[in-house]
Amino acid sequence: MSIADLLGLAVGFVAGALIVGFWTWARRTGAPPALRPVDAFRDLPQKTGESVEAGKRIHVSLGSGVVGSQNTAAALAGLTVLEVIAAAATISDRPPIVTTGDGASMILAQDTLRRVYRRQNALERYDHLAGRLAGPTPLSYAAAVMTAQKDEAVSTNILIGSLGNELALMADAGWGRQAHQIIGTDTPQAQAMSYVTADQPLIGEDVFASGAYLLGGNPVHKASLQTQDVLRVVVIAAIVIGALLKLVSLL
Repeated sequence: MSIADLLGLAVGFVAGALIVGFWTWARRTGAPPALRPVDAFRDLPQKTGESVEAGKRIHVSLGSGVVGSQNTAAALAGLTVLEVIAAAATISDRPPIVTTGDGASMILAQDTLRRVYRRQNALERYDHLAGRLAGPTPLSYAAAVMTAQKDEAVSTNILIGSLGNELALMADAGWGRQAHQIIGTDTPQAQAMSYVTADQPLIGEDVFASGAYLLGGNPVHKASLQTQDVLRVVVIAAIVIGALLKLVSLL
């Protein structure tokens, strides 16, 4: 076994130990670890309430990634956000709409909506057409999303999933309608676009952090995020110390 393999195992062990430690501490004290603020998740309940009061729709895009592939995590992050929005918007005459470019994620979106309406004792208000397969290709998906934003009077545009260059078209359509936009994706080029087109972009691992901030905050998710933040500081410190030691050895 190489040194790199041993180092990877050590890092994984330390990360696992920290996650268990943070989670156990939170369970015993009843005080969950403090999380760094993410504006998009902090303001999401307020934006949802404003859309409901104004009689406008919220649009949630799960992207065009295929469930069962490497894009699964991004789609599941979008479903977590959808569950929170649907729970707050069941009383609205214009419930949220969900678009996706994958048939499996469309079924998951419909099931999420149905589960929320059943939990709220409002199953008769559930509309399976709220979860839509917008297009099987990125370009057709973007075209359908742009049309839906116009036809459905969307006031809040939430794009969280696997998105590529087609994000620019969808975000521009939302910007033209002055919709509040929260955008998060797992592709670097689309993240760059979201930074300049979204009111509240989700950068890096923040895309996958919805489980810690929403739905009351899952303790395991919170502990995982706290561990990532600690390890990030450790890695940065190790890089700086290593660079300084290398510089000293050259002097």
